[in-house]
Amino acid sequence: MTRLNKLAGFLGCVVLLSASVPRVRAQAPAAVPAAVPAEAKLPLNAVLVLTPEFCATVFKQGSIWTTGRESFDVGKLACTELEPALKPAFANLTVVAAPPASTDGQLVLIPKFADTHATTSSFAFANREMDVFLEWTVKDAAGKTVWLQTVQGSSKHHMGNMFTHGHDVKLIVRDSVKDVAEQSAAKMEAAAELRKLATEKVSSGN
Repeated sequence: MTRLNKLAGFLGCVVLLSASVPRVRAQAPAAVPAAVPAEAKLPLNAVLVLTPEFCATVFKQGSIWTTGRESFDVGKLACTELEPALKPAFANLTVVAAPPASTDGQLVLIPKFADTHATTSSFAFANREMDVFLEWTVKDAAGKTVWLQTVQGSSKHHMGNMFTHGHDVKLIVRDSVKDVAEQSAAKMEAAAELRKLATEKVSSGN
């Protein structure tokens, strides 16, 4: 009987303890906005600013007394290549000639040439390389800078001889500018800051 009394007392304590402990109701986790897939275009409206000054950018290199003076018309080509390269990255892309005072777009894209350089060679038909550096300032609709990045574009061509030199310079400039335009689009699509803006836009339904 003593053993039964002890067992009954123990079970009674367990029942009382269970009753005194409040039950914790399971709660559903807070909804987290789905991120925009990295491979998808940015669902944002963008304004690309191509000023006359930018489109007229020319870099000069060399000396008329030694290697020869060269001019690289990077601005003219950039104003041809940037729009088609960037257009697939955004839901909508508009090109303007001056920074807008106000815009319905979520982003304003402002490019600026930082530097351009081409290697030289004393041998005809030797490989020649060129690098173009484009600095991007991306602002939101409120005018706040949300992305600042310098993008490099490169190309390689034969130097050519004295008869084909001018043509070869145009080729290396064209391919370098085209590459920097394509690299700019890729980096914008992958930028965490711009992806965050896109995710916020999707979650807000705007």
